Amino acid sequence: SKSLGRRLDFKGPKIVSGHRHGNYLLRRFLSEEHSAIGVDEEFAPFPNYDIDGPGVVQTCMDALLKNSEPYDNAGLEACFNFSSDRCRAAQGGTLEEFIRFADNPTFGSMVDAQSWEIVSTGPIIEGTQTRGAMQTQLVGVIPKDGRPRRFLWTMQKERRPPQQGCWLVHECIFVDNAYSLTL
Repeated sequence: SKSLGRRLDFKGPKIVSGHRHGNYLLRRFLSEEHSAIGVDEEFAPFPNYDIDGPGVVQTCMDALLKNSEPYDNAGLEACFNFSSDRCRAAQGGTLEEFIRFADNPTFGSMVDAQSWEIVSTGPIIEGTQTRGAMQTQLVGVIPKDGRPRRFLWTMQKERRPPQQGCWLVHECIFVDNAYSLTL
C-alpha cells in the first residue's frame, strides 16, 4: 500500500455515539487531497476519483479475500464503502446490517474465498440525465468449498456529492440467479 505521507492519529474504524467516523474523516481528508487508493493498511479502502469501475471490483474482491485483515470484517467494510446508496439501502443501510447480509451462503461465498478472476468486462455505458455512467464486470470466484461461482458486478459513477465522480457498486448478482431477475 502507498502511504499518505501524513499519518492520522486514530487506528481502524472508530465508533462514536453509534456512528462510524474513522473512515468518513479519512475519506474526506483524502478526497480533498485527490489522493489515490492505497491508504494506510490500518483502514478499509474507500471510493475516490482515481478508481475506475473495474478497479472497484478489484478492490472489493481483494479485500474480501482477506476479510479479517487488518481487522475483523475489513473486507466487508471496504465493499460497504464502495456501495451506492441504493445498494446500501437494499441491504439494510448500515455496515452492521451489511455484515449480517453477507453471512448468507451466496454473497458469503466471496468472503475469504480461495481465489477470483475477471471473466469479462463490459463497455462503459455513457451516463444520462438521470444516472451516471455504468459498467459491468463478470467475476469467477473459487469459494472455500471449491465450487466455482460467477458474479456480475454492476458499477455506476455517482452523480451526487459527497461521492460525485466516484465509481460505486450498483449491484452484485450471483449469475445463477440473474436470469430469474430478468423475467
